[in-house]
Amino acid sequence: MKKFIPIIVFAFVFSSCEVIEGPYMSDSINPIDTTTNNYVKNILIEDFTGHLCKNCPDAASELDAIQTVYGSQIIGLAIHSGTTFARPYPVDPASNPDEKFTYDFRTSWGEELDGFFKVSENGLPKGMINRIDYNSSGDHRKDFGQWSSIVADELEKEVKFGISINVTQTPLMLADQFDIAVNSEAINSMNGDYKLVVCITENNIVNWQKDGDDDDPSYIHKHVLRSFLTPTWGTDLSNEEINANDQFSNGFSCIISDLENNNIQHSQNTLTLGTGNAGNWNINNLYVLAYIYDVSSYEVLQVKEEPLL
Repeated sequence: MKKFIPIIVFAFVFSSCEVIEGPYMSDSINPIDTTTNNYVKNILIEDFTGHLCKNCPDAASELDAIQTVYGSQIIGLAIHSGTTFARPYPVDPASNPDEKFTYDFRTSWGEELDGFFKVSENGLPKGMINRIDYNSSGDHRKDFGQWSSIVADELEKEVKFGISINVTQTPLMLADQFDIAVNSEAINSMNGDYKLVVCITENNIVNWQKDGDDDDPSYIHKHVLRSFLTPTWGTDLSNEEINANDQFSNGFSCIISDLENNNIQHSQNTLTLGTGNAGNWNINNLYVLAYIYDVSSYEVLQVKEEPLL
């Protein structure tokens, strides 16, 4: 007999992205095919960075090297935040004729995460590996020289959730409007409070970056946080007992140009020293990134990434 669980439906507008359904648990709506999904443990590396940080390219290179070893199991999220290393230079032809560092990579979500986890105030580059050691005796802010050994340890942990992401370009609507379905499955029975976070990232942004003693105008920025489709701290997945193979579905509809304009306005009107120069997104290089974390520890338990197109 199927177990029917009431569907919780709600909607709110968040940076021009509408949550259209969920979370709901079901064995009949957009189910995950467990016969074809062999879930593996994926790792989220949140790389706190800035274009004025001359040592941050070394951390980015380390992330690249780890991805070369473990492939798609390693998912990066580059969070440009703070005024020390991520602030843009003024757009002023007289004082900055080469327009060095005028782009504003910061976002409201990145600023909130950095403010909470207090990463950039302790110096960059730093990163979090699945946010382990937060609320513990250890330091969750890891030097990039520690990343590879921590990743190896994290990959040995059991897989608690599986995530799949399906993206559909909305037909007969705007060219940059997308429906995004994020389906999750519990691998084993468990108790706890878990949340789902979904965001948009962009790869291969060519722009200025300090690299050692050089100012590089053609640096390739990867895994750059662009927008959240959920609130910063996510949407409820479950706060009660979960049974093995329970499935959860969350749907989102968003217009990329609206998300882009939101960042431009936030840079111009809210961020310290913001320039409003936060546009020119390349839709062909955008990705949907989703992760599930444990609210009690903030530890990321599973993460998945798929291209928008």
